[in-house]
Order: sequence, then C-alpha cells, then structure tokens
Amino acid sequence: MEASKLSHSSKVPIGKIYEVLKALKNYELVEIQPSRPQRYRAVDPKYAFKLMYKRKEEETLNELKMLKEIFDEIERELCNDNLPQNVETVFWPDRFRNNELNEMVDSFFEKIEHEICVVIHIKYRPGRSELYDASISTFSKAYLSLVQRGIKVKILDPGSQLLPSLKELIDSIEDLSFKRYIKDLMEVRILETEYNFTITDSKITVLDIEDQFNMSRNLGMTRIYDESYAKRFKAKFDELWTKGELFSLT
Repeated sequence: MEASKLSHSSKVPIGKIYEVLKALKNYELVEIQPSRPQRYRAVDPKYAFKLMYKRKEEETLNELKMLKEIFDEIERELCNDNLPQNVETVFWPDRFRNNELNEMVDSFFEKIEHEICVVIHIKYRPGRSELYDASISTFSKAYLSLVQRGIKVKILDPGSQLLPSLKELIDSIEDLSFKRYIKDLMEVRILETEYNFTITDSKITVLDIEDQFNMSRNLGMTRIYDESYAKRFKAKFDELWTKGELFSLT
C-alpha cells in the first residue's frame, strides 16, 4: 500500500505517516518496495516478532555486559588497595603540659615491634618551629629507648636540632657495648626534603596535620593502619634514603 492510502486507512495524518513507517521499518515490522511511489508491506508477524525478540535480546545482553563492566570498575575503585583500611587522627593541645608530650611519645613508640623509618621536613631546621625544637630531647630519648629494645631506627633529617641532641646523648653513654648496639641499629642520614612522614613496622604510616594558617605548626597527626599504603611510603623512603648523607652518631 502507498503511504497516502495507508494514511487514509489508518487515520494517521499524512505529515506523520512517514515517521511512523520509518520507525516500523527500524523495528523490521515493515518492508519497503523500491517503486515509484514507494509501497509498504507488513512483515509476517511469525517472523517479525521473532526478529524483534532476538534484537531486543542482543540489546539487553549488551546493556547487561556494559552494566557489569561499570559495576566492576566501581568495585575496583571502592576496594582499591591503595586506600587506607583504618585511619586514626590525634590532635595536639596548643601547649603540652607537664609530661603530656612524653606520655604521647611513649604511647606511640611502645607499639613499635621491629623498625621505624622517619623523614623529617626541611621546615624543622633549627629555629623554624619552637614546638619541635622544644620536643627534641623527648624524641632523642625515645629513639634511643627503641634501640635499647632491639628496634631498628632509620632517620632522614634536614639538619635539625635532633642531630646534636642524639650525639650528645650517645656521647654521655659509658656502656661501650650499648654504643656498639646503637651503631648496629640506629642510622641517621642528612637530607633536605619536603617530605614528612613516619613508617613503623612497614604497616603503619604517620602523617602530620599542618596548620594551614601557620605551616611551621602541626595540629596533630594521622595514623594510617594499612600495609599496602605503608608499602608505597616505604618505597619513597628507600628512594630518599639513597640520597641522604650519612651522619656519624659516634
């Protein structure tokens, strides 16, 4: 049937009949005879609906495949090993009172079992951070206590007050066997770097929380309990370690 007759029979306006026929052709429900004028014929429903079903089935399978790929990608992002599994944040008081700093450092260091790797930011060079300079003695003693427990201590320092403080403490030790123990377990290298982090036992990463209005001051620290996360920082530490200059403690 020609389009004009089909329009009359179906009461679909002539201005819309071609659009309807094109849609039916896309669904393979109508065949077009290449004549002048063109004639249109309905496809046998027995075949037409089978073709429609098969095409819809293929479309649905493709959509499901795409949906699965999207879900897999989202799952990979949400379960990414690079994301920390457990994070703990500790904020410092404005000023440490009495033995607060000692207790905080002891609490943190007592959980270390094998090794601590420390990278100290260049901002902690002498005179740049009053809070850090005031805490040097506490940290020096804590590092030596770790060595006494048989724990490996590796420190990358920009040339802060920590170096003379450690050296002074070690020089005051009369036990020569302990001094040799220090030489075996503690190593310090000098390197000016913008990095600032600590790794303990290759599974915990410690990052400082900086005061955005005063970058020389820290508000606290974040402990990240995730071995894969610590592994990334350990790789960076090892890279920086090769650039450091050995500092003699004895």
